[in-house]
Amino acid sequence: SFNGTAGVWRTAAIKEAGGWKDRTTVEDMDLAVRATLKGWKFVYVGDIRVKSELPSTYKAYCRQQFRWSCGGAHLFRKVAKDILTAKDVSLIKKFHMLYSFFLVRRVMAPTVACILYNIILPISVMIPELFLPVWGIAYIPTVLLVVTAIRHPK
Repeated sequence: SFNGTAGVWRTAAIKEAGGWKDRTTVEDMDLAVRATLKGWKFVYVGDIRVKSELPSTYKAYCRQQFRWSCGGAHLFRKVAKDILTAKDVSLIKKFHMLYSFFLVRRVMAPTVACILYNIILPISVMIPELFLPVWGIAYIPTVLLVVTAIRHPK
């Protein structure tokens, strides 16, 4: 997957993928999906540090997160058929794209995090008689982290 903040693209990759489109609010992800379908690969360089612009208020942060969540779902509707019908992309790569770009990041992780942090943990604090087992506090976030991390094959 590709994150637009401080990303560097080859001009040929952008052109071959159909250019930078504003059809969704996650245009970086849109371009990354289309470039991947054209056979381009991404390299993450973790030792370079860059500054990025962050939302200035909590309300702006919430709007940003909402936009990104909805944008991913909107993009999925636009590209799922393209991914499934791509002729030059192997079945395993199609599965990885659907799993990596959409299922884990846009469905599983937010759902589990929402249930854990907005329902389970507050209820366990408000109702002292309710015992929350270790797996509820430690294992669920750990599994969520691992599932999110393994989505990137080397």
